[in-house]
Amino acid sequence: MKTKNILAFLGILTLIRIIWLATQGISPQEAYYWMCGDRLASAYFDGPPATAYLVRFLGFFTGGSLEILRFAWPLFALLASWLAFQWIRTISNDVVASWTVLALNALPIFNSHSVTVGPWMPTLVCVLGGLQAAYSAVEGRRKDWLPAAACFALACLFRYEAVLVPLGFCITILAVLRNKQQPDWAVLAALVVLPLAVLWSPLAWNAKLEWIPIAGGTLQTWWRPQPGGWGRNLVEFFREYSFAGGVALLAGLAALVLGGLKRGAGRFLLVAAGLSAFWAVYQFLIGRSFSTPAWLALVPVLAALIGFLARSRWMPLAGSAVLALAILQSAVMLREEGRMRGVWLSVAKEVHKATREIPASDGGGFLIAENADQASVLAVFFKAAAGSKYPPVFVPESPALTSQFGLWPSYADFVASDLVVDEFFTEQKGYNLFAGRNALFLGSDLPQTIKGAFAQVSPLRKIQLPDGGELTIFLCLDYQTLPL
Repeated sequence: MKTKNILAFLGILTLIRIIWLATQGISPQEAYYWMCGDRLASAYFDGPPATAYLVRFLGFFTGGSLEILRFAWPLFALLASWLAFQWIRTISNDVVASWTVLALNALPIFNSHSVTVGPWMPTLVCVLGGLQAAYSAVEGRRKDWLPAAACFALACLFRYEAVLVPLGFCITILAVLRNKQQPDWAVLAALVVLPLAVLWSPLAWNAKLEWIPIAGGTLQTWWRPQPGGWGRNLVEFFREYSFAGGVALLAGLAALVLGGLKRGAGRFLLVAAGLSAFWAVYQFLIGRSFSTPAWLALVPVLAALIGFLARSRWMPLAGSAVLALAILQSAVMLREEGRMRGVWLSVAKEVHKATREIPASDGGGFLIAENADQASVLAVFFKAAAGSKYPPVFVPESPALTSQFGLWPSYADFVASDLVVDEFFTEQKGYNLFAGRNALFLGSDLPQTIKGAFAQVSPLRKIQLPDGGELTIFLCLDYQTLPL
């Protein structure tokens, strides 16, 4: 396929994605990153800070409108596709590059990330830009190692796992030591120092929280296989990549390894994706999500498979069948996502009606949602007061740190004071600003942390969800805080 045809295809596809997005509501993930953009930090519970800063930056040009700034993500998908085409064409040929771009844009996960605010599409753009510069450096333009390292470092600010890509190049550079040759220390320093420099602040932030956000488990859970999670992860993998695409990608891993045995493009693809692919397999074995490392290895694995099969006479027929099945599953996935996006506006309207039934109290009423997704999406419709340090919607108080909401100010927090307002709280030198206030709680069930913290809790109204589920709005009167 000629370059102009690829550009036309990507342009039309981008326009379709923008039109689709314009007709859809806000997703919980988009709402969450919009909230993070209003509360900038060195890092967040779910990852590095770049997505929040990007949302804040785009907000300067859109008046802070989430509905408008999210149109940047189809453009990121366009850029990622174009970079993939240019890079694969450079190391292989136009045929392999064209099939790679077609396959990439057929996959459900790529289509989902192209219309959803999040870190994955910007990460892919940065990694592909770095790989293009790295290949140019390998081919003789040594100075291109610096922009390659810069792109990889920027990718690390979107997802920590992106560090696997420059680490793969570092291992390859150091491998010459076995032949008693001197590695290129300057290149090695650039690939190590730049990612480490940009990650210093996020890592320091994680260290203050005893590495809970970035580790997500104990040392034992990081090395012991967890067969119980394999089935769940496989189902999610085939849902995100389609069954046909998932099988093709598994075959692509074999093609990646076989191609890496030869010098040239195959070896470069293995260096680019080998460590990410290995980490994805390892994450699968210990029962954890392997979505991000699989995402980082996606383009090289596709290119390796297509390059391996390019000369087969069955390639056009088999490739077309895989693409058709992947596109069909993409359509199903986006249809379901659209249904769930649409329900949140209806939920917000019901909650807004319910706020009129909150009895007056000093300081006014407040809102609590069952989980971070619900709280995030409701926060788009219930803006916080100007200058307020509190989020517009809270999650129930919990001793466990499970989301960024556990780090933001909460209705359960005490304000430091030397005045003892209650003799029973003499060991707590402070008072609670929300004590005595009324609230609404939205959830599928009523947790004990809500039932025990209010003097009276009663169901107010029920909301039916498209998937058959049900949410209930509870009226919660006279917040008293939970016992110490």
